[in-house]
This record gives sequence, structure tokens and C-alpha cells, in this order.
Amino acid sequence: MAHSSHDVIVVGGGVIGCAVARELATDHDILVVERGQIATEATALAAGEITMTPLYTDNPSIADYANEFFSKYDGTGQFEFTERPSLELVPPDRKYEARKRIERLAADSLTVSFLKPDVVEANYPRFNLEEFVGVIKYQDTGFVDPYTLAMTLKNDAESQGATILTDTTVTDIRIADEHVNGVNTSEGTFDAPHVVVATGWRTEQFLRDYAQLPIRPYRTQCIVLDPIKAVSNEFPMGWIPGEHVYFRPERTGSLLVGGWSFTEDNPDSASEKEDEVFRDHVANLVPGFLRGFERARFVNGWAGVDGATPDTRPIIDAPRDAPDGLVVAAGFHGRGVMTAPVAATVVRTLIAGEQCPFPRDPFVLSRLNHDRQTSSSTVSVLVIEFP
Repeated sequence: MAHSSHDVIVVGGGVIGCAVARELATDHDILVVERGQIATEATALAAGEITMTPLYTDNPSIADYANEFFSKYDGTGQFEFTERPSLELVPPDRKYEARKRIERLAADSLTVSFLKPDVVEANYPRFNLEEFVGVIKYQDTGFVDPYTLAMTLKNDAESQGATILTDTTVTDIRIADEHVNGVNTSEGTFDAPHVVVATGWRTEQFLRDYAQLPIRPYRTQCIVLDPIKAVSNEFPMGWIPGEHVYFRPERTGSLLVGGWSFTEDNPDSASEKEDEVFRDHVANLVPGFLRGFERARFVNGWAGVDGATPDTRPIIDAPRDAPDGLVVAAGFHGRGVMTAPVAATVVRTLIAGEQCPFPRDPFVLSRLNHDRQTSSSTVSVLVIEFP
């Protein structure tokens, strides 16, 4: 059986684990342990949207940090970041709330504006906004290919000396005197004073003996539609509050539509195929606001499981009640791809004792009422309002 010593062991080889490994490998001996292959679960099923700007309007420095990373990382290896604005379609019953939000965000100097339907249709002729009063337009957003991003991060980590171990299951964390000292795996024992657990929805179950994490698994879906006339290279991303869907263009001219996210009681056996009810919902919805999709061809679809917290923001923290040296990075609510550079930096500050360049408060476990039993309905019905 294998045995070796490292500075940090990262459990989980998705985009978060790869980003953490890359961030730490410059000055730490890193081992990543993945039970399957790199980025083949939630990461590979992600839509790849980078919409940190609308997600962190209360902490714009967090969004700025992520956006700057993706802009600079564009062109590394095979990785590409496609900048594209995002439109939040505003139905009549949300007009007042949208106007007030615009005023607040503009006062905070965010690049956001309200556009009336005729302006949107002039700029983007495929839109038909008869049922809407306008859109909120966000700049500083875009999309990536999640698998390519994860593999590029993984390659960078390896080039800096990180070791990636796949097809290896971590059976438990080794604890001595209330301090982490390594992990036991199906392939052997590995020593380290720091263990970072980034195993998606499985994190809560895996760490149940060490920390109470209010993370629940949920299932989300995506389909790709191919219209008779391809969408243009300038076609924006967007979402419709209340309809539980978001959309973005594919580089092929197709349209990816995702969402329909609800808690999943049986994540291990959850279907990886999109539901008929979701296909019908999209088929009825999309032609109502996009021209040329009345006879769009169904290309493919899929479904996947991720984990979410009650406030839909991740836990990236060293829980105070957990053994020293244990760091958690989970509960990303399907937003792990866009949050990966932020998560990696937070983990580094926790392990290296460095100052974080943005507020860590949105990610600490103590912000949540984690005294409630995590096996109960801490997240009962989960719906994505925006990606």
C-alpha cells in the first residue's frame, strides 16, 4: 500500500479541488485525491456561466476578484473565457423591485442598467419582450467550458509539483489530539497537517462526524436547443425570475437552457437525464421571449447533483468545532466553476495565515444557523433565480 507525506491533501478533484491545488502548489507539497477521474461529476455537468457580478452585488470586490482571474487566465492552455453581458428579464409584477434595485446598484458604482423592451430588441433582434417591461443588464459576465477550465487548473498544479491521485477513495480522515494528520484511502495512507474537503454534495455526509454542515443535495438540469437560425456571436446570457431557468449561447450557435433545481432526497440514484416536464417547460417558455425558436431542435440534455446551503452561498472555512487543519469548500449551489478562484484564495488564506484580498464573511460557517440538524429540511425547496 502507498504511503507518503505532504503539506496539504485535497479531497476531491473537481474544479474547486483543482483550483485549490493550483493556488497552493507554488509553495506547498500538494496531493489531490479523487475517487474517480478529474472533473467528471458536477464540474463536467455545469453550464459554465461566470455571473459573479449579479451574485455578489453586496460584496462587489468578490465578484471583481473572480472576473479579473478569468480575464487574465483566458488563453492559458486550451482555456477560453467568453465575455458576454447578462440580461435579467423583468416581468410586470417585478418592475418596482427592479427599479429600486437598479438605483441601489448604480449608487454602488456597479455596471448595471435598466433597458426598455424596444432598446433590447433593437440591440438583440432575436428577443421578443412583449410580456416584459424591460431587462436589467449586467456587464462583467461571461461563460467558459467547465471541463477545460478544470483540466487547465489541474495541469498548472501538476506543473508546479502537485500530485494528482485518481480512482482512489478517501475512507476517512486521520485525527490525533484534535488535529488532522492525514487520510486513509483505498490505495494507502497519506500524511498531512492540512486536509481540504471539496467533494460537492457528499461533503456533508463525509464530514458528519467532524462538523455540522447545513448542506443539502439538489438536482438541476440543462438542455441544448438548436434553432433553425443560429444565435449570433453577440447573443447575451440571461435568466427569467420566477420561471426557474437561465440561458446562454453555445459557441456553435445553439442555446443552453438550465435550471429547474430542487432538493434531491436520493442523490446517489438521481437520474442523470433531463426530465420531460423540464423539456416541456423550456419548449413552451423560450419561444415566448426569443424569435426563431418555435421549431428549435433538441440537441441533448442532462441532469446533475450538487450541494447548497440555506442562503445558496458556499461554505469555505475551517470550522471552529472541527479538528485543527480541516478546511471545507462545499455548498456551491451549482456555482463552483465561477467561484473557483475565490474559493482557492480563501483556502490559501486559511492554511497559510495570509490576509484575504476580499471579505471572507460570506463564506464562514458561523453565518448559518448550523445548530439545526443537517439531515432535516435546512434547504427544503431550492430554486435558482439566477445562475
